[in-house]
Formats: sequence, C-alpha cells, structure tokens
Amino acid sequence: MVNALIVGAGAVGQVYGHFLQRGGAAVSYLVKEKYQAQCEQGFTLYRCRRNGLGAPERFQATGIYTDLEAVRQQHWDQVWLAISSADLRGDFLPRLRDAIGDATLVMLQPDLDDRDYVCQVFPAQQVVCGVVNFIAYQTPLPGLPDYQQDASKQGVAYLLLPLMPAEFAGSESRLPEVAAALAEGRFNVKVQQDASRIYADRSAMMIPLVALLELEHWSFRRLRHSRSLELAVNAAREALTIVAARFGQRLNWTERLFNLFSVKLALPLMRILSPMDAEAYLKFQFRKTAPQTRLMLQHFIDDGERLGQPVHSLKTLQGLLQQSSQDQAA
Repeated sequence: MVNALIVGAGAVGQVYGHFLQRGGAAVSYLVKEKYQAQCEQGFTLYRCRRNGLGAPERFQATGIYTDLEAVRQQHWDQVWLAISSADLRGDFLPRLRDAIGDATLVMLQPDLDDRDYVCQVFPAQQVVCGVVNFIAYQTPLPGLPDYQQDASKQGVAYLLLPLMPAEFAGSESRLPEVAAALAEGRFNVKVQQDASRIYADRSAMMIPLVALLELEHWSFRRLRHSRSLELAVNAAREALTIVAARFGQRLNWTERLFNLFSVKLALPLMRILSPMDAEAYLKFQFRKTAPQTRLMLQHFIDDGERLGQPVHSLKTLQGLLQQSSQDQAA
C-alpha cells in the first residue's frame, strides 16, 4: 500500500487525495493548524456534469498533520505538493526535506522556475513533476444566488477535462509508482518526457490573460472588449517564446496560432461550454492565488531578460497590475 502525504488540502489536494485513496493508497494531509478540525471531519467532492454536480463522494483521510515534527515520525512513499508556487518560497522546502527523507516528491506547481527551485533543495531524481488536468473549486462559489441548483452542495467540485490525461515526468525509478497509484484509482495518467514544459506553455498562455481579467474586474465581456486585450495576448506570446527558449525548443503549431483573433473567439465559447459559472470560478480561484500570478509574471520577465527575449508587453502588463494594486490600497 502506498503511504501518501499531501501538503495542502485545498481543492487540488482533495481531488488527488480522493483518487489516490480510491486506488488503495493511505492518504494523509499536512495543513495549517486552523484547518485541522475541518479536515478531520472528512471531505466531500462532487463531479461536474453538464446538468450540474453529481452525487457526493465522501472520503476520510488516514491522518491530518499540522507540524513537520509529527510528519518526521512516519514513513512516506510519496509526498504531493498541492500548494501554490508562492507558498513554496521561504524555508519550508528544506524543513520538508528533513522530515520526509527519501519519499518521492510529487510537485504540481505551474511556474516556469518551480522545478529548478525545488531541485535546489531535493535531488532531481527524487522529484516527479505533474500537470494538473482538471478544474477544481470550492462549492458553492461565492456570489452565486441561493436558487442556483447546486447552491446547497458544500465541498469541492471537480471537472476532469476530456482528452487531457494528467501528464507526469520523472526518473524511471520514481515515476512508475506515482503513475500506478493514480491509475489504480481510475485516474487518466500519461507518462510525459517533460511535463514541466507542457505546464509552462499553458501558464504562458493563461497568466497574462488572467492578469488582464483581474484588471477588468473578472468580466469576460469587459475582457473581450478591453483596449488592453492585444497587450495581454502579446504578453502571452512573449511568454511562450521565453518558454521555448528556456527549453531549447521551437514553438509548436498551437502556440504559433495563439493570437488576438483566437482569444476573442475562445472567450464566448468558454462561457457556453463551461459546466460552472466561469467568471465566478476564475474570480474565486485567481483572487486567492494572486501572489502566484504576480510571481509568474516576474519570472517570465526575469527569464526573458536573461535569455535575450522580448519582454516589453509583459513589463507593461505587470506595470498595469501594480498600478491597480496601488490604487486599491490607496
């Protein structure tokens, strides 16, 4: 039996824990003390379907930990990092390394520099990188009316994206056990040569648009008609070029077709095809992880300058975001 510890019991951590436990793993969580009592009551998940959320899926963690000294007393096969890129920084990773020993570290963070940052603390052969292939959020989303059909369902809702398996990359000695633990829980997994590149590409396309969506008060209509939309698309194209240069590869055909026209076409489709309120979801998700958005923009700029790539649009967008934050603070 796989003994797995998940760092963070947010929506992403709960979904992975649910599928790992369904596959036979013993799943525990490391959380902040203020969340301990809530987590000890168990977790409720709902799968998103076209006609609303499905039946509740309950699971109970094997253990809930709030300090690394207690973690140190246990043997762990896998430790999953289900926290934001910003939360990785500081002295946490060295202390985690000392507590978990030789356990396989599974990282799920999307920032361009996250893997290098983690591998400054952990040996590279101990690390498996994964790409989150689902949408997960706390339900009900804030701001939704009480008469909404799923307003009474409290827990975490998740949507497994069709034709998009969870991609994982790592050493041959570590990767198979991670993939097998998820596959046993009937979770679609794909072994990928470089999951970090895939995640970085998706982040390059998304993060500049999320930054502009924040500036446009989380309105798709305002985003689509924003005078700064072309700026955000150009910033995303700069970020894609930086990722390609960072990994020593060319842009693929999808990245080359990423332009203002395709973004304007996609935005209305997102609202139509999404089984949840896309605006409410993005507002909830990215307001919570605003430090990560800013961190990722800065890392795209830093890497672009280091690699001699254009960063003008990224810097301009970053300046608009900083000005907005200052205005709100004032």
